[in-house]
Amino acid sequence: MLLKKYLSTLLPVAALLLVASSAGWAVKYAAPMTSAEWNLELSPFECRMWQPIPVYGDAVFQYRAGEKQKFFLAPSRKAMKTGKALLVSSPPVWDGTRPSQKLGYVPVNDSNRPVLLQATQANQLLTELEKGMTPMFTRQAWYSDTERVHIGLSSINFRKSYQEYRQCLAGLLPVNFDQIAKSRLRFDTARWELTSDSIKRLDTIVHYVRADPSVTGFYVDGHTDDMGRRLANLDLSKKRAEAVTRYLVTQGIDESLITTRYHGERYPMARNKNAKSRELNRRVTIRLERSAL
Repeated sequence: MLLKKYLSTLLPVAALLLVASSAGWAVKYAAPMTSAEWNLELSPFECRMWQPIPVYGDAVFQYRAGEKQKFFLAPSRKAMKTGKALLVSSPPVWDGTRPSQKLGYVPVNDSNRPVLLQATQANQLLTELEKGMTPMFTRQAWYSDTERVHIGLSSINFRKSYQEYRQCLAGLLPVNFDQIAKSRLRFDTARWELTSDSIKRLDTIVHYVRADPSVTGFYVDGHTDDMGRRLANLDLSKKRAEAVTRYLVTQGIDESLITTRYHGERYPMARNKNAKSRELNRRVTIRLERSAL
């Protein structure tokens, strides 16, 4: 009893030290009811909603443009042993009408995101929180074979933040910078006209760049396969690169931001030994640069 009183003075109310008679000590990390909050960081590039968990770290929902939703724990200290944590959704202490529900086991790794859930499980967590439930991860402590760690998410003040989070999701761009920073456009043999697929890709790039003022430059490089004479291929690669640049400019991209280059057959992606490899080499590459964030 003296040990319990002593240890309890070392942790704030948010991290409760509990005694489990059949399994030794158990430490619970959770935001207290009086100060639980959900923070937001919203933009066309990423929607992020997180709950600070005192002493432990953050519980984060993240949805980047062009990707699927994720949930992860971002601790400031290591707490759980690697393996599998039990995830249970329980009603708040004042609600005795609903039972707890076991949601299954989730992997625990040894990284700075020890719990990382993909879209399906992340959406399941959101649903539980929206219902006013309290999801909790339980796993053996990394420093003890007899101590368990509970990490709980509070649904207090959740719904208002979640509404704003969902509004942000509706306004996300279709792609993020990493997905368009390097793009390749294909061309038919001996042709330089843009295909419908190429135009669609260019429109996606333009849509993103209009929303991101940090983009400072485009490098447009034309290439060919090795069919035909070298000088003719050099001219063909020039026409392909210029067709891309011309389209970008007509869509409102400042021409001064674009560097247009052409290389003929000099830099193949694949050896020109068959039709498939030659198709890879008939291309224009687009590389974006942006200022440091």
